[in-house]
Amino acid sequence: MNAQAMLGVVHAQELLIVSLIRAMPPDERRRIADEFQQQVDLAEAPHLSSGHDREINEAFKAHIRKLSILLASLS
Repeated sequence: MNAQAMLGVVHAQELLIVSLIRAMPPDERRRIADEFQQQVDLAEAPHLSSGHDREINEAFKAHIRKLSILLASLS
């Protein structure tokens, strides 16, 4: 899968996740935002960066950071 196709899939998943989370009670949104931030921190760990396509890796990290900020603003 090329980078453009992968980014399109990630963006579609972002939209779905945000829609589902908006429908949840505030305490659940906060819990999910906190858990997602933990996953962002794990994804940015240096040991996961080696051996992958750098462009895709950086784009994925940017998407999950953006989603993390959006989820935090919803909670």
